[in-house]
Amino acid sequence: MGRSAFVFKIKPELKAEYKKAHDEIWPEFAKEISNAGISNYSIYFRKDGTLFAYCEADDYDKTMGELGKTELNKKWQLFMDRFFVKADTSVLGPDMEMLEEVFHLD
Repeated sequence: MGRSAFVFKIKPELKAEYKKAHDEIWPEFAKEISNAGISNYSIYFRKDGTLFAYCEADDYDKTMGELGKTELNKKWQLFMDRFFVKADTSVLGPDMEMLEEVFHLD
């Protein structure tokens, strides 16, 4: 199972609403994420609005590419778009920076 981590930013003043949206994630979307092959997905918040996310998938790029084509994912990204701090507002979803793994211990 491959491990992936990335960072992106939200507007810090919208943290509570962002968390609420994830506390109430649409069950059908959570299932779609899982069915796509993503597991052990976590998101952490830093006070400046930076979010650190971690998930596991056999092939992250392929999995996200396929998930990105689904109507439910597009609907979720539109719903969440108001939270993101990003350079290009015409692109759906956050500006993500993938992180390189430099150490892992089971």
